Amino acid sequence: MHLAVTPDQLCLGVVGMEFFDRAPESLGQAHTRRTWPIEETESFRWLKGSRLACQLAAECPGTPIVSIADREADIYDVFVDAQPASPRADYIIRAQEDRSTRERDPAAGPATYRKVRDEVGGSPLRATRTIELGQTPKRAARQACLELRALTVPVKPPQARSSLPSVTHNVVLAEEVGGPGDGTEVSWLLVTTLPLETVDDLRRILEDYVARWAVEIDFRTLKTGCRVEDLQLETNRRLKNCRAFYQIIAWRVLFLTYLNRTGPTLPCTAVFADSEWKSVWRVVSQRPLPKKPPGLSEFLRLLTQLDSYNNRATEDPSGPQPIWIGLRRMTDFATAWLAFGPTTE
Repeated sequence: MHLAVTPDQLCLGVVGMEFFDRAPESLGQAHTRRTWPIEETESFRWLKGSRLACQLAAECPGTPIVSIADREADIYDVFVDAQPASPRADYIIRAQEDRSTRERDPAAGPATYRKVRDEVGGSPLRATRTIELGQTPKRAARQACLELRALTVPVKPPQARSSLPSVTHNVVLAEEVGGPGDGTEVSWLLVTTLPLETVDDLRRILEDYVARWAVEIDFRTLKTGCRVEDLQLETNRRLKNCRAFYQIIAWRVLFLTYLNRTGPTLPCTAVFADSEWKSVWRVVSQRPLPKKPPGLSEFLRLLTQLDSYNNRATEDPSGPQPIWIGLRRMTDFATAWLAFGPTTE
């Protein structure tokens, strides 16, 4: 799945989806698949995603396009494929493999090469940055202070792809200092085509990568809110159609969550129909309708109260769960409003 997200994590829409099925005979062959042509593996979806970003860059020449992906996209073929593309979308990919540079490491052995992580880790400190880490099953939400180092380094192809040419990586190493000591400290090695010249360049790369968290929230909405993993349909086609339909719902939840943070003063009518906001207003507030539609932030406070969200003055704007539950109940109220008429208006 490929989402279009602004640096503020406002999800603008879904630009692509990939479906694939795993044949039983292919299970347990991960090591063998490393030597297959990229087009014959599941990893090909990451290469297609990179090409999709380049296509968007061609269609939107005045808009910077950055393809951001987690460790699964650390595939050497993606880096090679991106080299000649023009116009080209930039990318930021969190490294999973500790790749080798083209420089040998005599201290480690005659056939050993220096590692990218060691090279950038030994480079001078360039900047520090504090970011907000969201809650996950493995860690509590917290602020993390990161030290940033960066380097441009030529990289040799992996042994399984030795026929491919060497590429040059711009690499940013973000390591947490003063962490909780529970094994959840941040240590991100980010490979990118964005420049590394200034401190602002490094901070932009880090903040753009953090925006990738919107994808995780989207997945949580699909799995927990829409419960797509519980679907039991008779055919693959029906399952895919239902999955695509639920993706629209998940996008809207994600869009409203972050629009409330980036544009709270927008009128709620920018994204809600009259039957939606008016019915929720009457049910929750028990007051006559206002002469002017409420702002988005004010209305979402009412909407999320349908999930018993407290909306205390000291609390941050609600996350996606109270919104998706509120939207479900709002649909019933809006249907009744349209069916029986706004008799209390």
